[in-house]
Amino acid sequence: MTMIEIITEEQVSAVRQWKHFDAAWYLKEYADVGLLGLDPAYHYLWLGARIGRKPSPGFARFTGRQFRVEEFVREIARDAIESLDENTNFNDSADLSYLGRAPAEFVGPGEIDVSAVQGIRVGVHAHMYYADLAEEFAYHLGQIPCAFDLYASTSNEASREAVLRVFSTIPNAKKVDVRVVPNIGRDIAPLVVEFGADLAKYDVISHIQTKKSLYNNGSTDGWREYILHSLFESPGRIALYLRALNTSRYGIVYPQCFYNLPYMANTWLANSGIARAWAPRFGVDALPEGYFDFPAGSMFWAKTDALRPLLEGGLQWENFPPEQGQTDGTLAHCIERMLGVVPTSRHYQHGVVRDTQTPSWSRWRLNQFIDRPIEHLHAIVAAPETQIVAFDIFDTLLTRPLLDADYVKRLLHSEHEKNGWSDFRNSRMRAEGAAREAKARDVDIHDIYEHLVGPANSTAELTPDREIELEILSVRPRKQGIELLQFALQSGKKVILASDMFLPREAIEAMLQRCAIAGWHTLYLSCEVGVRKDSGKLYEHILAHEQIAPHEMVMVGDNERSDFQIPADMGIRTIHLVKATNILRAIPRFAGVVPDSEHAPLGDQFLFGAIAAENYSAITYPDFSPADMFGADAHAIGYGLLGPITAAFSQWLQAQAKEHGIDRLYFLAREGKFLKTVFDRWQAGSADMLQSDYLLISRRAVTVPCIETMEDIFHIAASNNFYGATMDMFLNERFGTVLDAKAWAEAERNRLWARNAPLTIQDGGIDHIRPFLRAVSPHIFAQAKMERENALGYYRAMGLDGSSKSAVVDVGYGATIQRHLIKLLDHKVHGLYMMTDQKGSALGHSANVVAKGCFVHAAERSPSASPLFTNSFLLEKMLSADDEQVVRYTSAGDAELRERSEYVDIGRSVRHEMQRGALAFVDDAACFRRGMSSNLHIDGARCEELFSRFVHGLSPNEQKIFSSLALDDFYCGRGIVID
Repeated sequence: MTMIEIITEEQVSAVRQWKHFDAAWYLKEYADVGLLGLDPAYHYLWLGARIGRKPSPGFARFTGRQFRVEEFVREIARDAIESLDENTNFNDSADLSYLGRAPAEFVGPGEIDVSAVQGIRVGVHAHMYYADLAEEFAYHLGQIPCAFDLYASTSNEASREAVLRVFSTIPNAKKVDVRVVPNIGRDIAPLVVEFGADLAKYDVISHIQTKKSLYNNGSTDGWREYILHSLFESPGRIALYLRALNTSRYGIVYPQCFYNLPYMANTWLANSGIARAWAPRFGVDALPEGYFDFPAGSMFWAKTDALRPLLEGGLQWENFPPEQGQTDGTLAHCIERMLGVVPTSRHYQHGVVRDTQTPSWSRWRLNQFIDRPIEHLHAIVAAPETQIVAFDIFDTLLTRPLLDADYVKRLLHSEHEKNGWSDFRNSRMRAEGAAREAKARDVDIHDIYEHLVGPANSTAELTPDREIELEILSVRPRKQGIELLQFALQSGKKVILASDMFLPREAIEAMLQRCAIAGWHTLYLSCEVGVRKDSGKLYEHILAHEQIAPHEMVMVGDNERSDFQIPADMGIRTIHLVKATNILRAIPRFAGVVPDSEHAPLGDQFLFGAIAAENYSAITYPDFSPADMFGADAHAIGYGLLGPITAAFSQWLQAQAKEHGIDRLYFLAREGKFLKTVFDRWQAGSADMLQSDYLLISRRAVTVPCIETMEDIFHIAASNNFYGATMDMFLNERFGTVLDAKAWAEAERNRLWARNAPLTIQDGGIDHIRPFLRAVSPHIFAQAKMERENALGYYRAMGLDGSSKSAVVDVGYGATIQRHLIKLLDHKVHGLYMMTDQKGSALGHSANVVAKGCFVHAAERSPSASPLFTNSFLLEKMLSADDEQVVRYTSAGDAELRERSEYVDIGRSVRHEMQRGALAFVDDAACFRRGMSSNLHIDGARCEELFSRFVHGLSPNEQKIFSSLALDDFYCGRGIVID
């Protein structure tokens, strides 16, 4: 089974030749295709059809369907698609929910004919603070391939005249307007205050500036040149941007973050407070968290409508502070980031021009963090001038398995809500504000609860005990952060801990002890000292108390503002550790999947928070590949993929058992061995635990004892395809029958079948072997009769005697084993599966039993089926056991297994490691559910989404891992199967 979508030139050619595909129309209709630099036929096959785009103007869209490339091309080849209604009207609007989740994407190389953009109204603003760069800017502006109006701002009259003289020579600049403006608000104030109203009348605008960044000792030399080259590379390239912005979902186009700009710049840094104050003015309801996309350096091309709230926001010069050499924390720096936030809030996509000279997989240049060797960190810590190494605590030494680090308050809110208090979160927030105001300093949780007023009808005393308990239960160690602390101690450095925190010392120390963090010397808490890191005052206190100079201290922490920017500005050396959830959000294959932390339900909070904490909390990544989804090894895949799937399944099993009154579950060999282990761990400690058993069984072991008629034989023969192995093997695997030489000689003499002749069965077609099966049926009937009593003895000994309401549990599909158990035992046996096909679900109706699929129910094998169903072979590989397959049962009541083959040991260590990872997730989830919230629900649909992302883009490393895993499929004549 193919698990990897590889698009071949032959397949692309099939689309090109398809009578319904119009390449020219497709490029014109979907301008982003040209921006990506892809062949339109390739784009349609790769993505277009999946997201519902038309191949030509009169053709119906496949809204919501998921295609496997091979099957889709096959449909094209046999022209099956013509049966669809080509006159259906579809909504061509953008998928706004997708844009909200993944607002930015890389754009590839490409150009278009400049004639395509004639007539687009284009306005450009150039802030020319350094007028000596006018010639350089004129060269780049001269690449614009259509007529445009040019507005420029500068700081004095002499500069204005010099700029006007040079800019007046630009060929396509039909209007040149150069004005002297106050030296306020950098390049941003001239853009939005002086020229905002002028620029608002164009279709597409550009903004550029004479950036020199003289403050950073040359570390960003080349930044301006890089941006200008990216935005004005050639007339054809600019035409591509203009058309995309004028006709497609793109709202803004700008270069990838400059390679030498610190990655932390792609956050709010000192600007979040200003952003919160101004967001309503700009029509922004929610601000992004962590790392987000915006044109660092504030130069871009944009659809005017995407930035209209900024251009028409009525900003005045007095809104901007006087220039005093500020490097951050002003309205101008805030609006620079809002250049990315505002288009997203208006449902426009960002196009990020990839840097081809110094490439990075991360738009935010997180490769700077990922690629940093541990030796570099050790050198900073062990340096002779280092006297003290200070560590932040939360997300540095301790992590939480939650997207929102503050989610404990929401859990507590849910608990209070059940008791009738629906305003706990707001009340607690008000209490914290009141406590700070009353004490005029930072406060602890006891101060907060003194001001917390409960509901009017409650007389119970409010204490912080439950909140403290939840906070302690929520933490787990960030292992490599702790290893760095231990290295600092081993290097003879004094280690201190510093945290802006409301929790009391005893709670923090309990957390540290719980995670085996020891050896540190001093703990500085803002609630004790009264001042905080995020104001810089706590650093001043530490330096004074420890009697050291700033350069003698190293600060290690995750917060880009309070642990990096503030101490660095004070002269303290820093080691920044990216928060695990921020790394997860940056992984390319998680783009658009991870929800925002504010609105994510509890299940998503835990699912993604736990994956981040387990797989992306390292502080150095020597084996990192951006192509990997969950990490570099089998354990990481097990934790991030198999663990959630099996936990969601176990949760579903509990619910189904309760709904249908099932009191005993039988997990079927061999995948059931691991599924039972997961289920037992999941339900451990539950008040209503179900009895679970591992049933040694196989299709062959249960179907042969059921054979009584010729139709039974034909049914088993036709039940599954058979792929070219010998008839001898077919008889043995399907019917447990081995013919002697005499019987084979007779069959060959009668021209029925040769012993070693290959046999193929497709789609139930067995007419070609019916005569042979009739001839050998006496042998099959004799074998069935011999096995029947032994099978009944084993099943009854296992409790399948009708005395309890039982269900079999398996990966599933056609419910073959359940169907034959019902026939053999002559009583109801229910079935609970990960997936069922139509045949499996039909059993529920025909036998009046439960036959349900958790993730997929009553599926058809078609291009639109769930990837979990169409790639089930991969799932079976992860779930498989080391056991051989059951052949039959002995008179002693034992299961007879197939003779052990070497393939069982193929990939054993990989499979075990993957399953250990999965069990680690299950244990974490079960522990969270028992200790923190019984409402934890792992969303099965979310697990399907993760699986779909995983199988539709296996990395080379992932392919290597799965190619080491093998399964047997003798029943279908395929022997040992790897791919």
